[in-house]
Amino acid sequence: ALAAPLWRVGGMTGLGRDPSLLRPPGALDEDRFLARCIRCGQCMRVCPSNIIQPAVTSAGIAGLWTPTLNYRLGRAGCQPNCIACGQVCPTAAIRPVSLDEKLGTGPFAEAGPIRLGTAFVDRTRCLPWAMGRPCIVCQEVCPVSPKAIFVREVFEPLRGGRLPVATVQGAVLQLAVPAPVRGNLGTGDYFVRPAATPEASPVRIVSLAGTGLTLQHPLPDAAAGREVELLVRLQQPNVDPLRCIGCGMCEHECPVSGLRAIRVTSENESRSGPGRMLA
Repeated sequence: ALAAPLWRVGGMTGLGRDPSLLRPPGALDEDRFLARCIRCGQCMRVCPSNIIQPAVTSAGIAGLWTPTLNYRLGRAGCQPNCIACGQVCPTAAIRPVSLDEKLGTGPFAEAGPIRLGTAFVDRTRCLPWAMGRPCIVCQEVCPVSPKAIFVREVFEPLRGGRLPVATVQGAVLQLAVPAPVRGNLGTGDYFVRPAATPEASPVRIVSLAGTGLTLQHPLPDAAAGREVELLVRLQQPNVDPLRCIGCGMCEHECPVSGLRAIRVTSENESRSGPGRMLA
């Protein structure tokens, strides 16, 4: 029973294939790849990011020890300007490609870049989506231009963030009670608005010292005795599948430990042929 995953030979190249099985750029379609790969490990040795790792169970027994991409074990994702694995493969299971072909530039502009897969955001684990915590790491590290990861900005009220105001002096609000928030509110991600007018535009918090709240500019309609509402600005990541190349930079750098909040699967890879997620 423990060895059962190793024997999944049938259907490994079709609908039964493990979606986490990613092959290096330039790899042939799965049937021809398995027929040609001799498990020499040259591609694993030459990879500067160390993301090419031997398959154990993901490719079944037919693909045992063949090269797969593991963005968590490496030092980064697949480097955009690296084509080393295809240059050293002795059987062309990973065919040699040029930088123009990999990046979809020059004579390959119409075909577009080589896609290793597509990144998907797990909204149940993503900090802005699930936890109300600011984070835009995946969007920042995306190497595609224009970026394949874009964000939608929302303002969410903080739990217990309705606070009475004691005094108002221009852009400084003296709160009647301490703010129930740990950490620095002056990061640029925290805002405030009058609780009585939720439609008002939020004003950014510059700093919090004790109960003194310094704002970017005076808050309209702020007055002693009234309540203000603390807000956090969340930039929730979304993936544009038409631009994502599956390089894995986002998955590698995601700060969520364990199961990453953004993960690359083989959907829409360039070598998938018919049945691709996007035509």
